[in-house]
Amino acid sequence: NIANIFEFQLVHDCNVQLAQYRNAVQCIGTSQDGAQLRKDLDTYGRACVRSCEAAKSCVLPQLRHEVEFTRHASHFIGCVNACVVEMRRCEALERTFPMGDPSVTPQQISHMEEMLETLENLITVHFSTSESSPAERVTPRRRRAANCRPTCVCSKLKTSYA
Repeated sequence: NIANIFEFQLVHDCNVQLAQYRNAVQCIGTSQDGAQLRKDLDTYGRACVRSCEAAKSCVLPQLRHEVEFTRHASHFIGCVNACVVEMRRCEALERTFPMGDPSVTPQQISHMEEMLETLENLITVHFSTSESSPAERVTPRRRRAANCRPTCVCSKLKTSYA
């Protein structure tokens, strides 16, 4: 299916961009930190946001209308969540180790948080409408041993640790 391949490519690209961004964030405050790293952070962060935006346009309609989530949708939600975590981490590290303008703005973080919240809300709606009602669920009865009576204390339990 062409749509699934396209969706896979978008989510894969999102994951690749996130990995590059994460690797760069890990270098803040180390001996590898410098002007080039901060420039790369800005580039990778923007690329990560752009790839998440592109994947969102493909995955969101699926989350609203499909009966089942695909594996790609689950991976995409994980990527967006990890992107938010890395952006917050980058912001905190850049505050601790300042060098010029920060590569992540609070607006970028809030934009990604809104995207994540939208995805989480769609998951909640999906699972709350697709679950069967509690009355329709069958709860298995607890099994007792054949020689056990509910009114007696089970003699098979050890009561002494001596």
